[in-house]
Amino acid sequence: MKKLLSIIILVCCFPGLSAQYDQHDVVVRNIEVPVRVYDGSTFMDKLTIGDFEVFEGDTPQTIEALYIIRNNQIAKHEGEIDFMPFSSRHYFFLFQMTEYNPKITEAVDFFMRNVFLPDDTLSVTTPIKNYNLSSEAIQSKPVETIVKDMQAVIRRDTKVGSTEYNTLLKDLGRIARSLSSTGGSGNFGDFESSMGGDIGNQLARYRQALQKMEELRVIKEDLFIQFARQLKRVGGQKNVFFFYQREFRPEIQAARLQSLMEQYRDQPNIIGTLQDLFLFYHRDISLDTEKLNQAFADASINFNLIYLNKDPGHHFGIHMREQSEDFFDVLSQITDATGGIIDSSQNPAAAIKNTAEKSGTYYLLYYRPKNYIADKTFKNITVRVKEKEFTVIHRKGYIAD
Repeated sequence: MKKLLSIIILVCCFPGLSAQYDQHDVVVRNIEVPVRVYDGSTFMDKLTIGDFEVFEGDTPQTIEALYIIRNNQIAKHEGEIDFMPFSSRHYFFLFQMTEYNPKITEAVDFFMRNVFLPDDTLSVTTPIKNYNLSSEAIQSKPVETIVKDMQAVIRRDTKVGSTEYNTLLKDLGRIARSLSSTGGSGNFGDFESSMGGDIGNQLARYRQALQKMEELRVIKEDLFIQFARQLKRVGGQKNVFFFYQREFRPEIQAARLQSLMEQYRDQPNIIGTLQDLFLFYHRDISLDTEKLNQAFADASINFNLIYLNKDPGHHFGIHMREQSEDFFDVLSQITDATGGIIDSSQNPAAAIKNTAEKSGTYYLLYYRPKNYIADKTFKNITVRVKEKEFTVIHRKGYIAD
């Protein structure tokens, strides 16, 4: 499997991205804030410009214009100034899966039939390659053919891209199962013979496999930020759907590790390896999440996380520990910072439907910051509805550059 952020590299480096979409210069003094307002699960579409309050930090701002966008059309405009917003829609599907989920086909089929419009654009990025759905393909091919082609590409690239990862996963499971199955007897003769090495070598192999897996899963902060900055130049609605599949890691049972620590307490090399395993089991990723959140909010990306559930299965003698929480935490924070949606489901089609419905209609507010200074700092935005207890979802701010 390529590194997680290889998909981001492919999107960032895709030739012609700048020329492919409508462009506009970002005038920071005119701040655009997409907003969705809910009463429970009901979108409130009757609000007016006078119903909203916008704050930059603690400073109230004057709202210059309000629009209601439905799909790719401007349905309503209020305010003396017409900022002429782009309403074109650009979709980016990013897949991070170690096993192909057959229900992805249903999700793609639903999206192409019920969400995607002829003037929209779609970029699909697998762990291997970036693909763009051309306008020629849309016009010349039936939906069934487009869906079938996308399904084939996603399935193939998922299998090829995750080969190394899944090989490591099998090796980890085999070694962990063998180590755990020896019980507390300390009789490793048969084990060493079958595994081709002594206990120290096998523990070292297990640690090495864990390290390689972590290297495959590394998040490169600079590439995430590069991706956000690239999309900042794209005009219109930028809808990112990140399909992230739940991950599990086979571990030696905790009781067995403790038993090995006691059994080999007089062998420093084995004790050192066992201590390293404890560190790997509890290692946190080191990222400047605030910097990531600010970059994505600044780009006004609607970042949506579709978390694909997965059954770890039953494996005798080993513990299947979920290792998704580190990435999930980072991605969910980005989602929150952009006003996006998190959907956790075993059915990707239902997740696409839910996310597309919630993001299809929204308000677009414009204001001109008071006492604006291009000091390259992040300006926090708060949007409220006056005298109403509604749920208000929006991007969290912008960088004054």
